[in-house]
Amino acid sequence: MKEFFDEFGKRLIMAVRNDFKELSKIIGNERIYAICLVTDSDAMTVFLAINTFEKMESKYHKYTQKNRSENLSDEVLYKTIKWVPAEWEYDDSDLEQSEIVLVSDYLAEKRESIEDSRFQEFEEGFYKTMTETLLTLHNEGLFCHEKDDITIFISISDDDRAEMIENYSAGLLNSENVRSNFVNRWS
Repeated sequence: MKEFFDEFGKRLIMAVRNDFKELSKIIGNERIYAICLVTDSDAMTVFLAINTFEKMESKYHKYTQKNRSENLSDEVLYKTIKWVPAEWEYDDSDLEQSEIVLVSDYLAEKRESIEDSRFQEFEEGFYKTMTETLLTLHNEGLFCHEKDDITIFISISDDDRAEMIENYSAGLLNSENVRSNFVNRWS
C-alpha cells in the first residue's frame, strides 16, 4: 500500500496545486480564511473546498433573512456556515477540468480493491497522505503568505468522526494560535 500512497500523494499535490490556482482566479480579491480537503466515509473520493470571508458573510445574511423561523440560533448558524465545508462557496466542482477529480478516480479504483479487513490501514494511509499534501503546499506558501491568515484541515462528510479528524489535522497543519481557535470553534 505504501507504493500506492506515494504515487497518490504525488498526484494529489499536483492536483491540489493546480486546482487551487484555478479556483483562485474565480475567487479573485476575496479573502480566503479556510481550505479543506474533504473525503467520504468510504474513502472513495476527495475534493478541495475553500471559503472566503465575503461568501461566508453573504450566505449568513441570506440565511438569517430567509430562515428566521428555524430553531438554529444565529451563533450556531454562523459557525456552521463558517466551518462546515459543505456550506462553503468554492470547491473543485466549480472548475471545468478539475485535476482532483482525476485523482479521485485513481483513489476509487484502488479503494474498490481493498478488503474490509484492510480498510482501517487504507484509511489511515489516506488521511496521512491528505494531511501531508496540505502541509507540503502550505509550507510552499501556496495558500497564503502568513500561516496565521487561514485555517487548513481535512474533513470527512456525513460522518460522526468529522470533528475529531478536523481537529487532529488542524493541529498538524496550522500554527498553535490558529489550531487553538479552530478546536474551540463550537464552544
